[in-house]
Amino acid sequence: MLKFLYKIIILLCIFAGSLYYFGRDIKEEVFDFDKTIEMSETSFPTITLRVGDDEVNLLHGYSSNINANLIRECITPIDSEKSFLVVINQQKNDVKRLIYELRNVSDNKLLETDTINALEKEENNKTAKIKFKTDLTEGLEYTVKITLVTSESRKMNYYTRVKPVQSSYYKEKLNFVMDFHNQIMNKNKAENIIAYLEPDSKMDNSSLGYVNIHSSFDLISWGNLKPQVVGQIVPMIKEINTDMSSIELKYMISSETESGIEYYYVKEFYRVRYTTTRMYLLNYERTMEAAFDMNLTSLAKSELKLGITNQSDMELVTSADDNKVAFVRQRELWYYNLAENTAVKVFSFRQTNTDYVRDTYGEHNVRILNMDDDGNIDFIVYGYMNRGVYEGKVGIALYKFYSAENRIEEIVYIPMNVPYQILKEELNEFSYVNQLGIFYFTLNHTIYSYDFITKGINVIASNVDSDNFVVSKEKHYIAWQNSNNIKESTSIIMMDLETGNKQTIDAPEKENINLLGKIDNNIIYGFVKHKNISLKEDGSILVPMYRIEIADSSSNILKEYKKKNYYITNVTVDANVITIERVKKEEENGKTYFVSTEPDNILNNVIDEREEIEITSRVTEKTLTEYYISLPSGFIMETKPVVNETINTIITEDTTLRLDETERLKEQYTVYALGDISGIFDNAGEAISLANESIGSVLDYNQLVIWERSIRSTALEISNITPIYETGTTDSVSACIQMLINYRNGFTSTTNSKVGEGTAYEMLKQTLGESVINLTGANLDSVLYYVTKKRPVIAMKDDNDAVLIIGYDAYNITVIDPELHRTMKIGLNDSTNMFKNAGNIFFSYLPGNE
Repeated sequence: MLKFLYKIIILLCIFAGSLYYFGRDIKEEVFDFDKTIEMSETSFPTITLRVGDDEVNLLHGYSSNINANLIRECITPIDSEKSFLVVINQQKNDVKRLIYELRNVSDNKLLETDTINALEKEENNKTAKIKFKTDLTEGLEYTVKITLVTSESRKMNYYTRVKPVQSSYYKEKLNFVMDFHNQIMNKNKAENIIAYLEPDSKMDNSSLGYVNIHSSFDLISWGNLKPQVVGQIVPMIKEINTDMSSIELKYMISSETESGIEYYYVKEFYRVRYTTTRMYLLNYERTMEAAFDMNLTSLAKSELKLGITNQSDMELVTSADDNKVAFVRQRELWYYNLAENTAVKVFSFRQTNTDYVRDTYGEHNVRILNMDDDGNIDFIVYGYMNRGVYEGKVGIALYKFYSAENRIEEIVYIPMNVPYQILKEELNEFSYVNQLGIFYFTLNHTIYSYDFITKGINVIASNVDSDNFVVSKEKHYIAWQNSNNIKESTSIIMMDLETGNKQTIDAPEKENINLLGKIDNNIIYGFVKHKNISLKEDGSILVPMYRIEIADSSSNILKEYKKKNYYITNVTVDANVITIERVKKEEENGKTYFVSTEPDNILNNVIDEREEIEITSRVTEKTLTEYYISLPSGFIMETKPVVNETINTIITEDTTLRLDETERLKEQYTVYALGDISGIFDNAGEAISLANESIGSVLDYNQLVIWERSIRSTALEISNITPIYETGTTDSVSACIQMLINYRNGFTSTTNSKVGEGTAYEMLKQTLGESVINLTGANLDSVLYYVTKKRPVIAMKDDNDAVLIIGYDAYNITVIDPELHRTMKIGLNDSTNMFKNAGNIFFSYLPGNE
């Protein structure tokens, strides 16, 4: 017994001694405010390009090498002299020389490079003339990289595209745009622009946030607002052709309103057409966004003023007790504590001494990932970094805001080699930080996780399509298919973002599973017999699912949909209604067909809960519709909030995380509309449809223009196409493919080109390879663009037969119909409806691989 007591005493003494010894090295972590820094101000020069006497295309510098082919922020027209002047606003730099590179867009081949050491002085600027020696193809775009080198050997890169257009009439177009802009800024002169407007009584004329050519004259001329431009306006040429061009103006204005002096970000987009007799305004759009100012808070209603905006659906992130709110407004992150009546500008590139150019450059954004009940916020800044330690770089920076200490700390920085416009499309809406310090994000079809503590990066899943990927932040899970190929998709993986635990939903043997989406944080998926999956004529896959299910985050089945003889091909979710697209199976001549039938609906019971903190609107005579953040009922703001700005913690260790480069998908089509990228699509037809609606253009993987909104000639017919008709061994689809291939290869006889077997798309792919373009989903009016380029278009007129479109006039299209053994005209309305009923299935080819 005594030995046992001695052992206990000895152990206690050892334990006490250990505490004393090791305790000397265990210190409470106290934050040292001496280790903080303010973000440095903008320092890079800016460049404008002078074409003739006009300065256009304001360029911002990059401190890292970006894939120049992916940057299409502006196009600089050049004529037979093949030259333009570079105007360098040095800011506080001393630029000593300029280096330029001229490259092909399609293959990035270097065509020309030179160094200009003798820079000319022009007031506070320096200039250099670039004159190309290389022969350039009329109407083809080229990339130009301009590198400035300072006296401190600092290098900054600037990018533009140049386009040789002998008769671009850019000066006449620029003059028209600037005259229009100047006149609408002055009510006394604005009546001169009435003749160019197309007012529509159906337009909503209650907001200055969005205005277009169909808005009222009063709204286009700024209503009762009296705007004053602050900073400079440099026209950005977005598209340039002989007749039509697109030009963008971005600037800031100030105006005195009922709340005081307010500032606004304004973007004007013009699409104009030049003729020898007059100018035509084909499209005009203007957006206006108020710069958030906490001093404009409404004490009378205890509301935070957002002001004029076209983005009234902005996200508000609130704490569980509705005592704290965070939001992003015009790329600035704000935090407000109701109990303390304090506000913090958590993050912003905008400077106090702004020049309204460099710090307000809008090629980046901020996204809130989460906020805890103490007001600590995880957020990312992604895109071009306007200032600070990463000035001129493109990347993704993850920060943490500590509300009690009023500081932000950088967690990780991920450099990127693509511009913001591409990054914002490839960076999926999903980003999440869990309680254990794991950062989940998706980028370019890959799901990553990054551990704050170990600094380790893991690939959770790769080749994940946005169509086969579901996120629920509220239930903290993600779900994806184990394969993008539906024929190989046998399970859905669901992962808990807090624990990292995974569970699967498996398809029965000889079946596949298809993830369709979510409703009210529950996933929707369907099952299909493997033998029923087939390829359609347009190359898309028919997936007739015999059953769909709705399951919660624990894989519990909440609802099932299955009806005899009906198969589900797709579902769409709108609020609490699921619309089910269906087909029916039919047998004919020993073959199985799936025929479209009427859709069905599932009603999901969702209880709408009113948010305590929400966005509301009200209308005033001067500013029309304005928006406010309405705080909980009963909350009274007696004084305007005290506004603070954060400080940055100095991090001594390198937080850079470099990802392995993943190849961008080759069959991707980028839509440029209204001056920006509007979307990236796997299907060319879908991209063309969006570009047609938004008056834009479509670029392929090589960033070559494959379609643009244009005015086609009155009539055109492609010659040298020898008709091939149906025979006992050749159907209409094969005949059309043979004619198209013969024409492309320069054959004028009826010699049959080998077209292979399979669907129309498979046969074209086998023969034309990468040059075939699937236009399915676009309408007839859009695909006639290819006929104007003297490239025939194959069109399915029903489920089985095709025609070859070879021409058009003001009222008809001309087709070769192999089934009817004739070349004939069909009215535009009749043919539009015929092709629409057949699914708008069209094919043509691109000239690149001819």
